Amino acid sequence: MAEHKTDKSEKETAAPAEGRKSNLKVILIVAAIMLIEAGVLIGVAMLTSAPSVKADGGFESDQEAALNRIIEIAVVHDRFPNSKQGVLYLYDTQITARVKARHEKAITEFVAGNQALIKTTIAALWRNAEPRHFNEPLLSTLTRQAEEALKEIMPKDPKSGESLIGSILLEGVTPYRAGI
Repeated sequence: MAEHKTDKSEKETAAPAEGRKSNLKVILIVAAIMLIEAGVLIGVAMLTSAPSVKADGGFESDQEAALNRIIEIAVVHDRFPNSKQGVLYLYDTQITARVKARHEKAITEFVAGNQALIKTTIAALWRNAEPRHFNEPLLSTLTRQAEEALKEIMPKDPKSGESLIGSILLEGVTPYRAGI
């Protein structure tokens, strides 16, 4: 009977050691899986963030990337009239063009030398605009019309024939009632 008790106590001491070994195995397996996942994620990140490639197959240099960067140029800031509601409102409007940095000089020179043409074009749009256009949350109708009108009068790219401006932003189209 004494032998029987010793066998039981040996089994009890062997079981915790065996449990510790299995816990250690589980921890090592989980750690290995985490390392593999980290390697896969880093590999995917490196593959998807490839350097920019030009159309001719070469790589884009830092200087070329800087020239293709989009910048904003103030085109006009003025008050434009609209009397479609039967009352004259002056809309304080600022228009900004988004262009590539390489076209900054051409656009800036054009804007400086043609303020009257730009203001007349925008004023004609504002005079003919319906009151609901001024109440749109994003002013999408006025933005689209002004963008089309400015693209028509702005200089074009000599190679492609497309306008040098990418898009425009309308800022603070704020109505002021005139004559009060």
